[in-house]
Amino acid sequence: MPREGRGVVEGWVEHPGGRHHGAQGAAASRSLDVAEGDLLDFSQNINPLGAPAEAIEAAGRALREETGRYPDAGYRRLREALAAYLGVSSATILPTNGGAEALFLAARGARVGGKALILEPTFSEYAAAAHAAGLEPVRRVARSPEDGFRLDPAALQDMDEVNLVFLCNPNNPTGDALDRAGVLEVADRVLGSGGALVVDEAFADFAPGISVVAEVGGDLYVARSFTKFFGIPGLRLGCLVCAEPGRVQRLQPSWSVNAVAAAAGAVAVREGGFVDASVAEVARLREELVERLSALPGLTPFPGAANFLLVRGPGGLPGRLARRGVLVRGCEPFPGLGPGYFRVAVRTAAENERLLAALREEL
Repeated sequence: MPREGRGVVEGWVEHPGGRHHGAQGAAASRSLDVAEGDLLDFSQNINPLGAPAEAIEAAGRALREETGRYPDAGYRRLREALAAYLGVSSATILPTNGGAEALFLAARGARVGGKALILEPTFSEYAAAAHAAGLEPVRRVARSPEDGFRLDPAALQDMDEVNLVFLCNPNNPTGDALDRAGVLEVADRVLGSGGALVVDEAFADFAPGISVVAEVGGDLYVARSFTKFFGIPGLRLGCLVCAEPGRVQRLQPSWSVNAVAAAAGAVAVREGGFVDASVAEVARLREELVERLSALPGLTPFPGAANFLLVRGPGGLPGRLARRGVLVRGCEPFPGLGPGYFRVAVRTAAENERLLAALREEL
């Protein structure tokens, strides 16, 4: 099978710029000739509780009532809601079209020219963001299975010509996370060498206490995503938290966030009960899934801090699972991993049981 087709059934597709992502249900349904609704997709990491009902209602109202006019270019209501949720000043918030746009804007706003350090294995958008900012990506494998994929500080020793560093926390796809003090140690080292640090906190909502949004300033930038935790990936909503969002906004197209996403996000982040329930339920489901995956022969799951788990198993397993209607995220393209690794989302108990049943059939 060609590399592209093989990637589809293993839960990933490569895009221009060396990027590769899961959530390829539509492509997999075409490749496997099955209805997309018949596939159970563990390759995309979305809160198993779904979206807050109040946020969906707000989105519906916005679709009916606000589609005929432009959004507020300053996104005042949204910025105030996001700031209250994150515990920062609204003056540090720049709403973005998903977390990915926040990363690209941070790279362009922080530096032009030089090198950008990418601590592999990690999210594949960083190299593309670096190129867009005129930076040369430098990849270093900074996490290994022997250490539970804990970040190796030695990866930050040689910083010659490195002007920017991307740090994913919790890290995707390995799931490991630094505590808040650990992130600030990395920031001290990077900023002390004259570089800028972009912390990608796309999954930080699942790990309360690790965020460094309150510490932004100077060359420390934090990118946030509200699509995973609040279950609205199709609406594309994120933000960049930084000291000078007005300066960075000059690099951003006007009205980057549509009215429906802005309305849903402003309501979602005010749902404190949903937030608490999500953190508790995902932690419970994750621990249970780790335990049950560990009991299966030939599998080694790595404990994580987010709503997904990295697993090491037999080569070719993601493709065989896909033919059973279960998509997982094959991790072959990630430097430092390879074809024996795959990532699974933490889904509902019933859905996790379907994954386990399919794995038992294939192992």
